[in-house]
Amino acid sequence: MVPLELLKTDHLITFMLYHIRVTAFLFLVPFFGKEFLPQTFKVFLSTALSLSIFMYTDPQPLSPEAPLLTYVVKEFLLGFVAGLVLRLVFDAAQTAGEIISYSIGLSYATLFVPQLAQMSLFSLFLSLLTTVTFLQIGGPEVVFLALVKSFQTIPVGSFPLWSLDPQQMVKLFHESFSLGFRVALPLVISTLLVNLGLALINRLIPQVNVFMVGLPLQLMVGYIILFLVFPLITDLVADHVRENIIRFVQMLG
Repeated sequence: MVPLELLKTDHLITFMLYHIRVTAFLFLVPFFGKEFLPQTFKVFLSTALSLSIFMYTDPQPLSPEAPLLTYVVKEFLLGFVAGLVLRLVFDAAQTAGEIISYSIGLSYATLFVPQLAQMSLFSLFLSLLTTVTFLQIGGPEVVFLALVKSFQTIPVGSFPLWSLDPQQMVKLFHESFSLGFRVALPLVISTLLVNLGLALINRLIPQVNVFMVGLPLQLMVGYIILFLVFPLITDLVADHVRENIIRFVQMLG
C-alpha cells in the first residue's frame, strides 16, 4: 500500500480507528503502560505501531458515512479490555507490595524517596520483577503479534459489544486480588506472629521496650521470609503472567 493513500478520507478514517485501538491498548499494557515512561513517548510509539500495522494488514477503507462514533467506542473498548487483561497481573504485584510494606513497616519509606510517588518500595520491586518475567517469557513479541492478528480476526468496527461478559471481568479482578494476597500472605503471617510474640513479651516483661525492638525485628523477619519464599513468588507470578497472555491471545482470536 502506498503511504500517500493515507491522505484519502476513507483511509484516514480507518487509520484513526486503528490508532484508537492501539493507543487504548498501549496505555494499559504492561511495560509500555508504566508510569515511568513519558507520555510523549507513548503517543509517538502508539502512532508508529498503528501506522506499521495499518501498512501491514492491508485494511478495507471505511466509508465516511459509517457510524464513526459507534466504531470509536468499539475500538476503544476492545483495546482497553485487552490491555486490562494483561495489566491485572501487574496490579496484583503492586497490591502485594503494598500489603508487604504495610506489614513489615516500610509503608513510610516513600517519604525519603519522593520519586516513587504513591508506590511503596516493595510495590516497585514486585512490579519490576513482574516486568522482567513478562520480558523473559517473550511477552512483548506475543502481545504485538496477537495485536496485529486482531485486526484480521476482528476487523475495524466489527467488535460485538455484547461479547463483554461482566462476570468474566469480575472473575479477572478477583483473581488479581487473590494473587496479590497469596504473594503477600507468608510475610503477613510472619509479621503477625512477631507482633503476637512482642505482645506476649510486653505482658511478661514490662521493662522491655517492645516499640524500639519491634520495627527492626519485623524488618529482619520480613526479609528472611521474603528470601525463603522468593522462588515460590517468582514461579507464581510467572504462571499467572503466562495465563493472562494466553487469555489475551484467545480474546483477540
